[in-house]
Amino acid sequence: MRPIGVKRNVWAKIFFWGYPAISIILLFFISSDVIENWFTELLSFGAPLLILGNVLMLILAIIFTRRLKFFIFPLIVILASWKPISETFAFNFKTKQGESDFTVMSYNVATFNKDRMQNKHSDKNFNASIYQWFKNNKSPDILCMQEFYHSDLEDYDNTLDSILKLGGYRYFYMNPVYKDEFKGVFGVITFSKFKAIKSGEIKYGDSYLNKGTYHDFIVKNDTIRVLNFHLNSMSIRWNDSDTLSLADQLSFNAKNIYKRLKDGYFQRKVELNEIEKFLDESPYKAIICADINSIPYSYTYQRLKSQYGNAFEEGGLGLGFTCNRFPWFIRIDNQFYDRRLKVDYFETHSEMKNSDHYPIEAGYSFQ
Repeated sequence: MRPIGVKRNVWAKIFFWGYPAISIILLFFISSDVIENWFTELLSFGAPLLILGNVLMLILAIIFTRRLKFFIFPLIVILASWKPISETFAFNFKTKQGESDFTVMSYNVATFNKDRMQNKHSDKNFNASIYQWFKNNKSPDILCMQEFYHSDLEDYDNTLDSILKLGGYRYFYMNPVYKDEFKGVFGVITFSKFKAIKSGEIKYGDSYLNKGTYHDFIVKNDTIRVLNFHLNSMSIRWNDSDTLSLADQLSFNAKNIYKRLKDGYFQRKVELNEIEKFLDESPYKAIICADINSIPYSYTYQRLKSQYGNAFEEGGLGLGFTCNRFPWFIRIDNQFYDRRLKVDYFETHSEMKNSDHYPIEAGYSFQ
């Protein structure tokens, strides 16, 4: 019969060596472009859990074993995971508000009513809070909004004129689609205090919400191209049905979310192909403001990051979650930028809670 100490040593090896070994293999596939398929995209949702699991392993190994051979492997995994860690948590302390050459905000306003598909009327409190924010704060030089809605039926729904006036904007461009059932227009819209020498639509997909525009602005004797677009939705919604048992409810939601994630992945891939073609033809430094509906370890995010810097990673601090609904712990709204520009600061306005997204703001300077 083996001594208890030997048994514990065997289990400790399985525990403190096995889990890190599996983690490093999974994180390799998640963080690299070696395998490009839907299964890797699905695995990417587990990246934070794998990293946190190894942090916990390291702590337990130090506390309970105090032996180098048991905490060295979790430590190696953590060090090797620097890329997904830096995409999850930003360590910048940039506070240069007021010193930038220009500022940019991106905000998915959820048609000023995140339940509009069920309730076709706007949320007056939402509109009032947006208007009040512009009254109390300095508006960004360039404001990109996704899932924008405008109607002339009610004063508070006259969002276009209201934001133009309250934000002090002189220019705007929108690719509107009128929907009679909602008595208003939808699309993405960009407001600006700078003159645009050219604006237009980025053509991809056929959804009236998943749209894109571009604008060439003259800023300090230079020209920047700002892209504003919204990719196919993740559509992660939890259905709390009173007619289903807990087991049936879990099964239904798991299958539904899986299907939506999978369909969205393939649709965003097609959309991104068209957007990248447009970016490749850009003669100017580009800034991308977008609800990409993908997490930082995803195929979509990694493709954009391979060519552009990410404002949150370079100028943010903390986790920067942008989703104000289930699942709350994700960052799907982003600003990517030409690396010939410099990020002075980045801020997630988590105080603005009416939409199911938080607005993100960044300041940029020319190198």
